Amino acid sequence: MWWIIGIILFLIINICIIILSRLYITLLYLHRDDRDFLQVELRFLRWVKIKKEVPLIAVDKEDMSIKTKEKTEVGSKDKGEQSKSYTPKDIYNQIKSIHDFLNRVIGLHKIIRRFLQKVHVESLKWDTQVGTPSASTTGTICGAIWSVKGFIVGILSQYLKLKQKPEIYVTPFFQQKHSVTRLECMISFRFGQAIFAVFQIVRYTKGKIPKWRKKTA
Repeated sequence: MWWIIGIILFLIINICIIILSRLYITLLYLHRDDRDFLQVELRFLRWVKIKKEVPLIAVDKEDMSIKTKEKTEVGSKDKGEQSKSYTPKDIYNQIKSIHDFLNRVIGLHKIIRRFLQKVHVESLKWDTQVGTPSASTTGTICGAIWSVKGFIVGILSQYLKLKQKPEIYVTPFFQQKHSVTRLECMISFRFGQAIFAVFQIVRYTKGKIPKWRKKTA
């Protein structure tokens, strides 16, 4: 009898630990001239770690499709590299499916807003270097980038909790063609909060939830 109570208590304690534990998502995006690199890392507790890398993002000029090479790691296991291709039609169909689905969720904006209020931005560093042969054009572009970054940070501070002051930089390179961007961001939220938000979305969705299709090259 006591061993049954012990198992039940053990399960309850572990479920509470999982629900109250924070999920950390780290995003790293690099852009240099015509090359792009994207890395997303997910950490939960000490034992769960998923890292996805997209070291190559290019546009095929013939069919305007986006070519990527993706690498996934789960814990210490390397799942290998996969080449993928996304045509404009594929992207349009995905966006349309998501848009149709979101329109079928009653009170979606309230659900998302309540969830975002519990999301912490642990760190945010955004460095941009830009240059053109024309000094005046470079100055104009840098000013526009400052405005865009200020607007985005303002939106983030309105809906999310910023744990640290964002580090935002814009460096002009005059009389030369130059384009480099590095974005590092870490956010966190409790696993139970994410589960509750998903439960609400499923509960208030009219009709069936669509299945997203991925096309592999």
